[in-house]
Amino acid sequence: MSSEARVVTDVLTKLGTKFNENLQKATKAADTTATKADLFARAIAEMGEILREDTQLPAAQKEIATIPDEVFADMVLSLYFGACGLDSPAHSVLRRALELGIAVVYLWDLPHCFWGWKSHDADLIFGDMVDHLAKPQYKSYVASLNSSYQLRDIFEYSEARRLYRLLSNTVHGKISTHAAQLPNRFQFDTNSWHSHCALVNRVGAVILDSFRSRFFHSGPELLKRLPAVATL
Repeated sequence: MSSEARVVTDVLTKLGTKFNENLQKATKAADTTATKADLFARAIAEMGEILREDTQLPAAQKEIATIPDEVFADMVLSLYFGACGLDSPAHSVLRRALELGIAVVYLWDLPHCFWGWKSHDADLIFGDMVDHLAKPQYKSYVASLNSSYQLRDIFEYSEARRLYRLLSNTVHGKISTHAAQLPNRFQFDTNSWHSHCALVNRVGAVILDSFRSRFFHSGPELLKRLPAVATL
């Protein structure tokens, strides 16, 4: 091994040791916010599983119903990064979870948009998706499917936009999010860990609310499989 390669290997080994130490501290410091974040992630994945059990789904919806598993993976990975003290990756992957979660509901009734996204390199723009789901026309559509729906917001639109803006600051490298020069970079901090778990909860709440509103028929089955969802 060359001296240059050995230096790189040593750095990676030291970082791995440090992140593992952070992870052990996070595990010991985990509180109800971490438990709740895990429950949100599992509930979202379970909703996808319930949707996939419908053998009558058209081709587009069959594929869309697999996206909740990706949302689950991103939320768990965000928790892992946060526990390791890697705030920037934690925020970046959490934004992806938020985008994909909202995309599930947005694409469900727009199969042509799904095929454009999958097969023709079309982009999904978060603001456009939220705006679409906030329209009175969309609420009337959901009401036509669910007689108990009262034309309320299917999720907190302003909260979704706030979260996306916050997480995007990290993705776009705003200077306020830079951590490389901080004296406590890569250090575990209990308050930061709990704060990140709370952030994952906020994202999970937006996504799960949208699922419960559009996929209302899956709600009883979700509660049956995950009774603890009643606390969310």
